[in-house]
Amino acid sequence: MAEESVDAVVLNVNDAISSTGLALAFRNICLRQKDPDGGRPKDIIRSVSGNFQPGRLVAILGPSGAGKSSLLSILSGLKQTGFIGIIEINGSILDRSRYRQQCVFIQQDFSLLEHLTVLETMNYAAELKMPRKSRSEMVRKKKVNDILRVLGLASSMGTLVEKLSGGERKRLSIGIEMVCNPPIVLLDEPTSGLDSVAAMELISYVKTVASEGRTVACVIHQPSSSLFRLFDDLYLLSSGRCIYRGPLDAMVDAFAEAGFHCPKYYNRADFALEVAAKPSTELDILVQKYSKLSGDRKQSRQDKSHDPGNKMLPFEEDVIVNRSKTTSRRYQIPQWHQFCILLRRSLRVTSRDFFFAQLRVIAHILVGLLLGTVFYKCGQDGAFVMVNGACLFFFQLFIFFGNSMPCVITFPLEAKVFVRERLNNWYSLEAYYLSKIVADLPLQILCPSLFLAIAYYLTDQPLEWERFGMLWLVLLLLGIFAQTVGLLSGAAFNMQMATFFVPCFSIPSLLFSGFFVKTYEMNEVLSHIANVSFFRYSLQGSLQAVYGNNRTTFPCSQDVCYYNKPKKFLKFMDTSEDGYWNNVYALLGFVLVFQVILYVVLRLRLKIYH
Repeated sequence: MAEESVDAVVLNVNDAISSTGLALAFRNICLRQKDPDGGRPKDIIRSVSGNFQPGRLVAILGPSGAGKSSLLSILSGLKQTGFIGIIEINGSILDRSRYRQQCVFIQQDFSLLEHLTVLETMNYAAELKMPRKSRSEMVRKKKVNDILRVLGLASSMGTLVEKLSGGERKRLSIGIEMVCNPPIVLLDEPTSGLDSVAAMELISYVKTVASEGRTVACVIHQPSSSLFRLFDDLYLLSSGRCIYRGPLDAMVDAFAEAGFHCPKYYNRADFALEVAAKPSTELDILVQKYSKLSGDRKQSRQDKSHDPGNKMLPFEEDVIVNRSKTTSRRYQIPQWHQFCILLRRSLRVTSRDFFFAQLRVIAHILVGLLLGTVFYKCGQDGAFVMVNGACLFFFQLFIFFGNSMPCVITFPLEAKVFVRERLNNWYSLEAYYLSKIVADLPLQILCPSLFLAIAYYLTDQPLEWERFGMLWLVLLLLGIFAQTVGLLSGAAFNMQMATFFVPCFSIPSLLFSGFFVKTYEMNEVLSHIANVSFFRYSLQGSLQAVYGNNRTTFPCSQDVCYYNKPKKFLKFMDTSEDGYWNNVYALLGFVLVFQVILYVVLRLRLKIYH
């Protein structure tokens, strides 16, 4: 199947790559990791050099902990600090402002949006990544369809990503990065988790990508003999040092010269790993042989990494060549277009997400019916004022947890997709952030509205549009704040930690809300903590909406109703009668502050990968 695709289609869907392509060379790369316990730093990569040529598929091989993924992260440009060395493109010092547009890094854990089809995933990638001059609908569709055909995904165009097999997901992960025709493609263990057949198909497609003039390097883990022979070159690491780099077919002879002989009919990959696993003292000859690039020309400037007294930083600006050409756009399309595309994508994903959207709407309807049944017609009876106060408190409780917890569960996966796409220069953080806020607004308005319309009527609250609107506004702001907290916890933590964070964050606010213990019943120190309780402001705003605004005395179904006067009940709840808008402004302030914190957390999360 792979050979037929190669014969039938040559990836002329991409813009033409120059005949020479982009050769990726690196010299004296060193990476040292600090010990968090204060011990001796560990050398992850120790002065390795190499040269990856266009048109050739390179296998990066080595035992676990040899530094394969770390080296690939450095070469991809994602890791920009903490190492020293020189990286060159076609003999020129790397210009990192342009390099991120020329190189794509496909990581081992490649997250995709589960609720998009294969074709939709490719179309959105093409809209965001293709240059403006080639973004006509006809050109984009042809490119997408041809890439899918080459990758063997043409028959799965209408399949949701969540229903794809492991091999299909891996091929799709390659396809979405190929729409911008990157001359350099780096893959980190693309065959992990695949069976032998799926792995063979995937590497066959990767070889097709390399054969068209691209520079392709791939970290591979224990390949079979048939899979290993698909590679052209081998880069072998052992304990952070290079012990072989060159044509795959020359590896056995090179090791034989060093005294390591491969048994007849033996898997060369297993042989290479066995050699790499030997004690470092036995590999010194190989390390010395491959420690420097063969044929290195003398630089007009001496390599700073040769000076032991010089603390060279990676990609130093004073050695970047062709500075006049570094003003190229970071993104292929303007940020406004990015926002529009991301907004369409977010709305489509949200509409198909059963847990985040559909079940969330259903839950608001059902809980509205449940609370309306439990607190049925308690809103205008002086005998049930305290019961109605508990009803309003449960309104706050459900709106907060009903809007925060779905985000905690669904957003961590989307955050991984965002980090990958943003680091590969798909779009700006600002475009994503604004599109996420706008895309969530329909649900944030619909869910509290449905809930309140049902519960408000069944509990027999005052049928006045002004009071209904005031209570709706408080619950709307609380719901927006709750969703922001959920997004923040999902962006800052993994799912387990985020699920733990939200209840821990909200319990103190519940305790100081004024429902369980009034501020005048606390000591002076603790009473000040109530000023930072968002539940206090939402509860007070709700009580003022229902009982404030000069509401008259309501009827009593029993002989004595102690709280039949609204002012008396508001005083007991430590709530002023006329401070409604102060509580609204306080809730709005909580929303704005946490939206800013969410933006900062997303930006910090991006910096972690650098």
